[in-house]
Amino acid sequence: MSGPQITIDLSRIERNAKAVVKRCAQSGIQVFGVTKGTCGMPQVARAMLRGGVVGIAESRFENIRRLRDSGIQCPIMLLRSPPLSRAEEVVRTVEISLQSELTIIRELARIAERLGRVHDIILMIDLGDLREGIWPNELLPTIEKILEMRGVRVAGVGTNLTCFGAIVPTRENLSQLEAHAYKVERLTGLRLDWVSGGNSSSLPLLLAGGMPKGINNLRIGEAILQGGRDTFLEQPWEELDCDAFRLSGELLEVKTKPSMPIGKSGVDAFGQKPYFTDEGDRLRGIANIGREDVMVEGMTPINPGVRVLGASSDHLVLDLTDAKPPLQVGDRVDFRLNYGAMLAVMTSEYVEKAPMHDAEVTPTQKRAAIISTLESARVLKAQSLTGKLQAIGFEVSNRPSSGAIALFASEDRGIVGEALQWAASEKDEIGLIWIDSHAPHDILKNKLSALKSHLSPENVVLVGLREASAEDATFLKTSRITVFTMVEIDATGIREVMREAIRIASAGTRGIHVSYSPTVTEIPGSIEGSGGITVRETHQVMEAVATSGKMISMDVSPLPATLEPRVGATTTHFILSAFGKRIL
Repeated sequence: MSGPQITIDLSRIERNAKAVVKRCAQSGIQVFGVTKGTCGMPQVARAMLRGGVVGIAESRFENIRRLRDSGIQCPIMLLRSPPLSRAEEVVRTVEISLQSELTIIRELARIAERLGRVHDIILMIDLGDLREGIWPNELLPTIEKILEMRGVRVAGVGTNLTCFGAIVPTRENLSQLEAHAYKVERLTGLRLDWVSGGNSSSLPLLLAGGMPKGINNLRIGEAILQGGRDTFLEQPWEELDCDAFRLSGELLEVKTKPSMPIGKSGVDAFGQKPYFTDEGDRLRGIANIGREDVMVEGMTPINPGVRVLGASSDHLVLDLTDAKPPLQVGDRVDFRLNYGAMLAVMTSEYVEKAPMHDAEVTPTQKRAAIISTLESARVLKAQSLTGKLQAIGFEVSNRPSSGAIALFASEDRGIVGEALQWAASEKDEIGLIWIDSHAPHDILKNKLSALKSHLSPENVVLVGLREASAEDATFLKTSRITVFTMVEIDATGIREVMREAIRIASAGTRGIHVSYSPTVTEIPGSIEGSGGITVRETHQVMEAVATSGKMISMDVSPLPATLEPRVGATTTHFILSAFGKRIL
């Protein structure tokens, strides 16, 4: 990790979602989880869904495509009014959208009718925040015009508060929304599915017992992601965890300097005139975080005694005089973020995103399970793999079980499907590192479809690719799969490639499946290999996997009985490296 990194604790997000959903359910309110603050990160969406939200709410088409590409099949609500030019994308990709402009609604209706669909809308009413929404006296005339359109259905009414005018949700203004919903149903005969009473800012009113009974939906992002850090400013909701996101940077310079700049003062690079307080000489640090990465004003240092003094585009200036323990060049500094700062960090391409679950306890007893076809079993038996695994401390069986690292072997690559299915049942959310010189188009495409709720393309990495058909290349380019070809391995080095591959495959997952084809390795004196990775590079690949501690299963194929003994022996050594065998 050379740049700033934000860690995202998915377990905390899941627990926050459960707390919010449970409390809302007591008042008859269903929750859509808002993921726009994380740019539609699929791992975050899955955490919210595990927490019980009925759907996901998003504002950007790019994020919606990311969610759909990653197998998120729940209802998705579009939060932001679309431009006319993208109306068809709305109808095709989301089940429901927030709307307030008749011109756009007509276009949605026209396209939906052409496609043989009916698109649901929540008609937004402006209750004083002065962002999107029709004025209340236009509600019934607008509804009457929409009822003439066959391609859309008014599924509900809603409002948005606090986002622009900072108007706080109250019993009075949300009672107005409840009354408008009742009027619509009584005068038009419609049955509204949703009366959407706003966002996280409505939760304090709910907890205080002031939420009108007619409100049955909230769109919650900040409270689930940030634990209500910006919602419950003075009296936090104790059930929520505020530390799901943490930004980390590295100190590049630590020096004692005056606290007052020297020379004639003007404006800074952002057109502002900074002000300073003379505190004498102070120990200052510069971290590799800047305004291109974060909204600096929304950062709170976690390290005791550290103060944020300001920032340029690329550097964060800190006062380290009172830091405990003392900090030096190379140390990491950590920060909590408000919603605005989190949104900026998640949008910045310069900040590494690291979704992760709570650390799991590693079993003290190492266990392995070998599942192989008859042909492959002969190869592994000839190399005494079971005995060699036992020699490095593994208890070995021939049946996969929870907590054991499973090794699958077969004479063809079809075994990958069985192996991935087991890994998904074992850990629910998995990543895949596929080490092969050929593009596995058919197998990967089929398995990504079959395992879409367990394996996201964003967590799939191909290492060692040397040959790809036109069809394979098209598939890989249009998917979200990461590919490291032999050209990139030669240019970057296998250690750096594997460091990045493991980071990608493990981001937000509970473990990694490794799929290895012996044909990717050039074994001296053998005619089997067709790839370009050397024997030593292959050992480095497997050693990196073992060191990460994230491998839950592995398949080795093709491994036919006709395999050259030299290749069988070398492949067995690769397997042992992946399971952690060391020289000393």
